[in-house]
Amino acid sequence: MKRLLLIAAASALLAGTALADIITATATVDGGPPSSTASATGQLIISAVALGPFSLNTVIANSQSTLPPPGILDTNTLNLQQSDPGNHTLVLDITASQLTGPGALASILSSFSVSGLTAGWTAREQTFINGTLLADTGVFTTPSGSAFSIDPAFLSNPYSATVVYTITSAGIGGFNGGVDISAEVSAVPGPIAGAGLPGLLAAFAGFWGWKRRRSVTASA
Repeated sequence: MKRLLLIAAASALLAGTALADIITATATVDGGPPSSTASATGQLIISAVALGPFSLNTVIANSQSTLPPPGILDTNTLNLQQSDPGNHTLVLDITASQLTGPGALASILSSFSVSGLTAGWTAREQTFINGTLLADTGVFTTPSGSAFSIDPAFLSNPYSATVVYTITSAGIGGFNGGVDISAEVSAVPGPIAGAGLPGLLAAFAGFWGWKRRRSVTASA
């Protein structure tokens, strides 16, 4: 497997400041040996990389130090294709580490999207905080779709945030999608959506109900 090509070069760090977030991308094809690359600039851009039967056209990841608050990790947009007629599985793990946390419980918003998925292919998107599963879409099978989940997590200092894509192909085709993680340090109303796509979709109603209750309380 060809090693991932790191396009984002290390930028100069201001003297006396802490190191920027470290973003590491690790790809595994059909359970084979992993291939990894990393950036310590808070941004990682990968472009035109061959991963076995897959061609990773582009993925851009930005983490806390390059995002406006309350952004934690954005991985928009992952775009890949396959010209091989066989069935294959790609697992892409993108982790931002050395993130600055408040040492408090936070409401974490995981936003998932699929804007291009070839018929017969499947895509699963997951988020993690400190290696613990936060939200899981289940399996996308339609050409496009979206979901989100709001879940509590303790943001230690430092902490890590991870996005995992699992793409299973069924011949020639492609995938296009993205996952974002953001946080609001506040009183947490409790888990709104469980794992799985139905729960994630149901989160919409719960989220707006919670926001409405907060608005009513604030105006009282």
